[in-house]
Amino acid sequence: MQTVNVAELKNNLSHYLRQVRQGNEIMVKDRNRVIARIVPAVPLADYEEELLELATQGKVKLPELAPDPSLWRRLKPAKLKTRGKAASDLLHRVMDEERGQY
Repeated sequence: MQTVNVAELKNNLSHYLRQVRQGNEIMVKDRNRVIARIVPAVPLADYEEELLELATQGKVKLPELAPDPSLWRRLKPAKLKTRGKAASDLLHRVMDEERGQY
């Protein structure tokens, strides 16, 4: 990971953005203190436009890694050992939170 001071970043912004497009991360320092990290954005095809807009506004944070595909199989209601509406409601709430719908 490359480190760059704010002044250097401002003077050569296009150069550093090209590096980020190639998959590199850039640490930004101000007075020898790390203040930011520039990372490549996730491919646009993976997310809907509305979600990308929310991420741009800082209202949601997109995951850096894809979720484990087996997660949903483990959370299926059929695997619950308890009975009753409370357990079912809890499971649906957890699933909604994971999907960002809560």
